[in-house]
Amino acid sequence: MNKTFQLDIITPTSTISEGQVEYLRAPSVDGLFGVQSRHVSSIITLDIGEIKVTKDSGEQISYSTSGGYADIRQEGVVLLVENVEKASEIDTKRAMGAQERAEKNLKDPEKNLKRAIIALNKAKNRVRISSLADGSLPKS
Repeated sequence: MNKTFQLDIITPTSTISEGQVEYLRAPSVDGLFGVQSRHVSSIITLDIGEIKVTKDSGEQISYSTSGGYADIRQEGVVLLVENVEKASEIDTKRAMGAQERAEKNLKDPEKNLKRAIIALNKAKNRVRISSLADGSLPKS
């Protein structure tokens, strides 16, 4: 029995084909979920968080996402996401700047509170995921 499945991550501007992977962990609106080969078919709403991929070689890759959908089939998984960034490619200074702006917007009564909270959560996630690549946080 094959222990791997095809993983593709699709955004409005790009497609990442991870090829054959052994395990996928992603954030849903109901909490983290994991997928292995021959998973039951389902569609799951993704939330802001870390997408963690274990390749068939054992290599682990982390991505930051701000949400989307997972289309899970026995033969593979397609993640349809608003955006995705590989941990090693996140500009940490830019992410920290976005976090500071979002925190400032939370205190501004003229700003939309709901949008400011979402922006802050996205920025914090990017900062956390980028720190996985540079080793400043333990991998989960």
